[in-house]
Amino acid sequence: MLGNKGKTALLAGASALLGILFLELAVRLIEPREVLREYFERGDSVLNHKFIPGAHGRHKTLEFDAAYAINSLGLRNDEIARDKPAGVRRLLMLGDSFTEGNGVQASETFSSRLQAKLDQSEAARQWQVINAGVGSYSPLLELLYLENGGLALQPDLVVLNFDLSDINDDIRYSRLATFDASGDPVAVRQENESAPESWPMAALVGIKDFFKQHLRLYNFTKRRLVGLFAPRRAPNLSGDVRVDKYGLLRGDADDSAFALSYKYLLKARDVLAARGIDFWVTVYPMGNQISPREWSRGRVYGGFEPGKVYSTRPQALVADFCRRNGIHVVDMCDDFKAAARTVYPLYYDYDGHWKAAGHQVVADVLYRELVPYLQAREQAKQAPAAGR
Repeated sequence: MLGNKGKTALLAGASALLGILFLELAVRLIEPREVLREYFERGDSVLNHKFIPGAHGRHKTLEFDAAYAINSLGLRNDEIARDKPAGVRRLLMLGDSFTEGNGVQASETFSSRLQAKLDQSEAARQWQVINAGVGSYSPLLELLYLENGGLALQPDLVVLNFDLSDINDDIRYSRLATFDASGDPVAVRQENESAPESWPMAALVGIKDFFKQHLRLYNFTKRRLVGLFAPRRAPNLSGDVRVDKYGLLRGDADDSAFALSYKYLLKARDVLAARGIDFWVTVYPMGNQISPREWSRGRVYGGFEPGKVYSTRPQALVADFCRRNGIHVVDMCDDFKAAARTVYPLYYDYDGHWKAAGHQVVADVLYRELVPYLQAREQAKQAPAAGR
């Protein structure tokens, strides 16, 4: 027979279970389950990770709630045919979460807004913009994507949007990469998670994973409460680009830090040139490089000084390298500084990615750069016909 203490404990346990079940039901009524990237993204043996073709979900934080619909080709883009229709020209956008559109709706990404502007242009209506951006991609993964899917889309122009975090990502992915006899990358495996050091820790991890997979209350609570009370693991702020994601902003930048990324950019240039495909690279600033008030909460966590505007020298180095190596480059740093004088905010205050206004800046800059390029292409195409 249970004593009074046993009955009290049993009653408390039952009450707690009923309370959890009630809260779980309430969460299920107000929020869909697919609110984490894992519902539309998975690991990959060649590309490290990629979107799941046909997947739907939401990427939700305290700052934003963005719907995701991945097309049959595994892109956050409207459904398109793999084979290019007759008379159509394709512009393939490569990049990381900024290109993907982290935090905004698909219709608000700069790829979508650029498409809308091109559709209104008499000389550019036949151009189709394809958004192949995926969070945490870098030139190494973008090169592999080109060779394992991107080229099959038959692009006429490829634009690689270079982010400062690409330096750290390329170093990390290169450690996980497999190379062929010529030294060219062929795959980037996933990084193995370290096993728990003891069986009690393994049990706790198992319980956590079970709750994560089966209780919406777990993820609902984690997003809203844990970040407020439990400090996140501090980022590396050493300035060493091998371990510090934005180390280039903390000290004097030089070309040596970019060596791997430069190697992959040149390889992409050569792969595309061999097929007669034009190649552009864009560089753009972080919020703390254009205004003292942009990215104010996020820069504190990232170890950056409040109110300081950091140098855009790292982007200038990439732009100079591209020019010296025959790659057309679009440096958007001055455009963002100009926009920041009249538009605020351009970036999410904590997350640091562009809001819809930031994507509009990119779309406007690219349209400005593309119009003379498209006109020159059209004139070059008509010149032989006129001479016959």
